[in-house]
Amino acid sequence: MDRIASAPLVAGMLGVFDCSGVSDGSAAAIVVVALGLAGCATGSGAYTEPERARIDAYEKAAEQILQSRGMKGPAPAVRVGTDPSLAGAGRPAGYYTDQGPRIVVNRAAVADDYIAQAVLSQELAHYVLGHADSACRERRLECEIEARIASVELLMTGWGLEYSDAIRLQYAYLKSVLLAAQRGEVPAAPGKSDPCRELQEFATRFKAQASCE
Repeated sequence: MDRIASAPLVAGMLGVFDCSGVSDGSAAAIVVVALGLAGCATGSGAYTEPERARIDAYEKAAEQILQSRGMKGPAPAVRVGTDPSLAGAGRPAGYYTDQGPRIVVNRAAVADDYIAQAVLSQELAHYVLGHADSACRERRLECEIEARIASVELLMTGWGLEYSDAIRLQYAYLKSVLLAAQRGEVPAAPGKSDPCRELQEFATRFKAQASCE
């Protein structure tokens, strides 16, 4: 799994092992989307058409998820923020707050379908799990791990991913964050961010092996 997750990304969160040059006798079209390029876009403003489509997909997924759980009320709205924690993230990033409630992301988080699914399902999981700002303030890392694990079910229920695909998507995303941190591209806050522990606990929950190397 580590070999697959650390392979070069060639289409969103898909690596070379996820894509085939020839499929059913016809060439597969590969659109190259680099996380590094996506990380350059962090400003706010009007959504582009692709960004709007990804947020629309989130809203439909969130509505289906809440209905399946018997939860009333609108799902957290998604907003693009420019606060330093997002602008300086150096990668797709977002956070959930119960003030609203709402999900605040940088533009990199909605720059690609797979990235948007990985980030938005994680943040929606905070809402579904009832994570209040006050409760998670002293246990930020634990809340992040809980939400990442819960996001697998949300990806299946709302976005229609298969179980294995949902796990692989979040594993690949976590691995990309870990590798970026090891390269010094992602600032880590003690007690709030530990990409290695997040990856290992996620893998353990789904009976997989993970290496932080």
